[in-house]
Amino acid sequence: MKKLFTPIVCLFVFYSVKAQTPDCTTNLFPANLATDVNPVPSITLKWKPVQGALSYNIYLSAKTPPMQIIGSSLSDTFNFLTPDYGNTYYWYVVPVGANGAAIGCGANTTSFKTMAPPPPPANDNCSGATDITSGVLTDSTIGATQSQPATLCGSYVGSADDDVWYQFTAKSTGSVLLNLTSTGDFDGVLEVFSGSCGSLSSITCSDATQNGGAEQITLNAVQGTNYKVRVYSFGSALGNRGSFSLSAVSTSLPVSLVNFKGQRVGNDNVLSWTTATELNNKGFEVQSSFNGSDFKPLSFVASKANNGNSSSVLNYQFTDSKATNANEYYRLMQTDKDGHSSYSNVVLIKGGGINTLTLNSIYPNPAKNNLNVILTSPENKAITLVITDITGKTVRKQNFALNGGGNNLDVDITKLPSGSYFMKAICSNGCQTAVSKFVKE
Repeated sequence: MKKLFTPIVCLFVFYSVKAQTPDCTTNLFPANLATDVNPVPSITLKWKPVQGALSYNIYLSAKTPPMQIIGSSLSDTFNFLTPDYGNTYYWYVVPVGANGAAIGCGANTTSFKTMAPPPPPANDNCSGATDITSGVLTDSTIGATQSQPATLCGSYVGSADDDVWYQFTAKSTGSVLLNLTSTGDFDGVLEVFSGSCGSLSSITCSDATQNGGAEQITLNAVQGTNYKVRVYSFGSALGNRGSFSLSAVSTSLPVSLVNFKGQRVGNDNVLSWTTATELNNKGFEVQSSFNGSDFKPLSFVASKANNGNSSSVLNYQFTDSKATNANEYYRLMQTDKDGHSSYSNVVLIKGGGINTLTLNSIYPNPAKNNLNVILTSPENKAITLVITDITGKTVRKQNFALNGGGNNLDVDITKLPSGSYFMKAICSNGCQTAVSKFVKE
C-alpha cells in the first residue's frame, strides 16, 4: 500500500499545478495580417479569455519575435498608446494564473500593419497659416508635422511634432483675446509670434492647463501688425494629437498696452512700456521671477493718466536696482480702480553669469511679517539663513535648497520683536555671504 500511495500523491500534485497554470490565448483584434489599422488615438488589442488567468502580460514589438512586455491587463483588452503610422507590429499575450504564467505562447504571435500617415494639413507650416479673423475656427493637429522646436512655456517644454499655424492682422491698436478650447483630452500649447515666416519672434505662449483644458492669451496688438499663432499638443505620441477650437477676438480692456520690454543697463534691469489708451487705470504692479512661472511683486507704478483716464500715448519706465547676475523674468499686472487686473507678456533679461554665493537684496525693508530674500548661486546647493540681533545673538536659522541661478526666498519674521537685525547665508561647505541689515517694524 505504501508503494502505491506515494505515486498517487505525486500525480495529484502534478494535476493540481497544471490546473492552476492557464493555457495560452488567441489574439482576436487586430486580426492577423490586418492592414491599414488606424493608430489614432490608440489601438485596443483584444484576445480570447482563458480559464484560470488572473492577468495577462502583453508582448509587442516592431521586431519579431517580440521580447518586451509593454504592459499587463486584468481583462481581455489592452490599449496600445504609442503606435506610429506605417509600422508592422508583432504581438502575443501570456496568461498568468495562481501558479505562474503560461508557457510557449510566443508560438501564437500575430501581426498587423498601421495605416500610412495622412497628408499634412494646409496650415502645417507658417507659410500656409490659416486666417482666424472671421470667428471661431475648429481644427485638428492630426497629420501635422513639426516646423520648429517646442518653446519653453512657463516651466515646461512639450513636443511640437504636430504644430499647425494661424494668422491675423490687428484692425486696431488694443487688446486681442486668443482662446484655445480643447476637444476631449487634447492638451494644447498656444503661442503667438510677430514677424514674417522665416524670421519669427515669439511674443508669448500659454501652457497653463493639462488634458482637456483651455489656454488663453491677452495680446497687446498694434494696428496693422500681422501676428502668427501656433498650436501643438504637449505630448509626443500620436494619441496626444486631437481637435480644438481657436479664436482671436478684440477686447475692450481698460488699458491698451502697446509694448513691454526690458534691457540690462550696467548693474540694473530697466523695464519700459507704452500705453495707447487708459480707462480707470490704477497702475501697474511690476512682478519678477527667476524661473518664468513663479512671480512675486517687486514694485508698483501708478498710472500717469489724469484720474486713470487717457486717450494719448503714455510712456513708463521702471529700474530694478535689485537685479542680480542671473536670468530674470518680468511681467506687469495692470490693475483697475475697481480691482480687476490683467497681465502683460513676459520679458526675459539675461544676466551676466554667477561666480559666488551672493545675498543680493532683502525687501521690503523695513518689514512687518515677511521678507523676500534674493540669493544667487553658481550651482544647486544647500544653505542656512542665519539672523542675528544687534548683540550678535542668533535669533533664527532656516535651511533652504538653492537652485543654480537666482532664488527668491520667503522668510517669515512675524515672531521677531521690533528692531534691527542682520542676515547672512552659509553653505554646507563653509562658504558664506556678506551680512545684510534689515529692520523689523
